[in-house]
Amino acid sequence: MEKQQLHDQLYDNIMDFDGPAAAETAQAIVNNGYDVIEAIQVATEAVNKIGDKFETGEFFLPHLMRAGKAMGQCMKVLSAHLDAEGTAKKKGTVVIAAVSGDIHDIGKNLVGTMLSVHGFDVVDLGVDVNPMEIADAAERENAKFIALSSLMTTSMPYQKDVLEVLNEIGRRDKFYVVVGGGPVTSEYTQSIGADGWGLSAVSAVKVCDELLKAGHKPPVPKIILVE
Repeated sequence: MEKQQLHDQLYDNIMDFDGPAAAETAQAIVNNGYDVIEAIQVATEAVNKIGDKFETGEFFLPHLMRAGKAMGQCMKVLSAHLDAEGTAKKKGTVVIAAVSGDIHDIGKNLVGTMLSVHGFDVVDLGVDVNPMEIADAAERENAKFIALSSLMTTSMPYQKDVLEVLNEIGRRDKFYVVVGGGPVTSEYTQSIGADGWGLSAVSAVKVCDELLKAGHKPPVPKIILVE
């Protein structure tokens, strides 16, 4: 089967919440030698679409949970075949969480997986995590990065609250803060003073790599934005 056909099939599998079918399609992509990163981007597009439908009230929490399971089964296949070149040398620790008021872990889990296979140590705090808890965990884990996920517009302000807490307790210069999630835009990222924003899980890896490469102490003079 041609690559585009498999990509379309994978997208439909996720949209149909069909985990076993998604895993089977993912395996077909691997068996045919097609790019795994491209397949992950396709699956991510489907998850983002489901998130959009949740935001508009077309889908509900059970749909998100089913989509998360389907994505998990897909990623179990794909992540085993990611190019992990350079992962022997760890790049640093990332503390990742869905902020207060947000109980969705689909995107967060995908970002965590991608960061992990590309050389980052990932500490996942889970969902609905308050700003002070995030700041304390980053300090405790000696993290370089704090990655904040929000899939709901109502929880987005808590990303800003994390930055405000870091400023208040004098730790803002210790961590790169990167944000993401369906409703989070590059403009919003700049308005709250975060260090980076990525449109997808693949982009999140590029953001963190670029921040390390630039070498500026946080907060950075120029925000890293990757679509």
